[in-house]
Amino acid sequence: MAASIGQTLRQAREERGVELSDVEVATKIRVKFLEAMESDRWAELPAPVYARGFLDIYGRYLGLDQKALLERYRETAEGEREAPIPGSVIKPGTLRQNRHVQRSRSISWGPIAKVAAAIAALVVVGLVIVGSIGGSDDNGDGGAKTNNEKPPASEASGPAVAKTTSTSTTASGEVSVELKATAPVWVCLVDDNGKPLVNSQTLSANDARGPFSGTAFEMTFGNGSVDLTVDGEAQSVPRVAAPIGYRITPTKVRRLDPSTQPSCA
Repeated sequence: MAASIGQTLRQAREERGVELSDVEVATKIRVKFLEAMESDRWAELPAPVYARGFLDIYGRYLGLDQKALLERYRETAEGEREAPIPGSVIKPGTLRQNRHVQRSRSISWGPIAKVAAAIAALVVVGLVIVGSIGGSDDNGDGGAKTNNEKPPASEASGPAVAKTTSTSTTASGEVSVELKATAPVWVCLVDDNGKPLVNSQTLSANDARGPFSGTAFEMTFGNGSVDLTVDGEAQSVPRVAAPIGYRITPTKVRRLDPSTQPSCA
């Protein structure tokens, strides 16, 4: 029988002669998550996106084929986390049939047609009234009334100044992104079309990527060991040990929910 993912991880770690505390220092993954992975207790990780990120980082650290590990995870552990609705909660076929019957019984077209006719009549009357008012609004000399009022001084003095945002934008509406690892960190960075620019790579300390320019970017970091720069301005990335993601546009830097973070998988 083939070894499970957890058994493969534990065996590789023991062959290297390292403790879980050593792995935590190198990967920034907490010991409790490392223990959960080595014991195949995937439900103890916050969400599948965290498990994939942790598994990729840990596999790279141990010198394993992380792509093969991720594929095994998707085929086994990830599928088990999507439990179906128990049959005791909803009787098969009952909900769909009742919904169809109730919907067909509740709709009565007669009153709807009457209301639509009344609305149409009101619209016609309104158009007649507006037309009569508009025809009598003149200045007495047969011509349309002109507006000779000058615009306020703030409008006449020149074009309006665009409002500033949290990030500076380029004339073409693009934003520039650059990142630098402060410690080993797994990175997935995609453009607005979903094309990977940093494709599921584990960067070592001082490794840099970018700058990249585009209309928008989404990214996931395996932990917070990253210096992130947007349009030349440093952004505050919390130094956490769990995956963290962002969506960056020319006007905003927004934190992503774990369920929407890109995985480059």
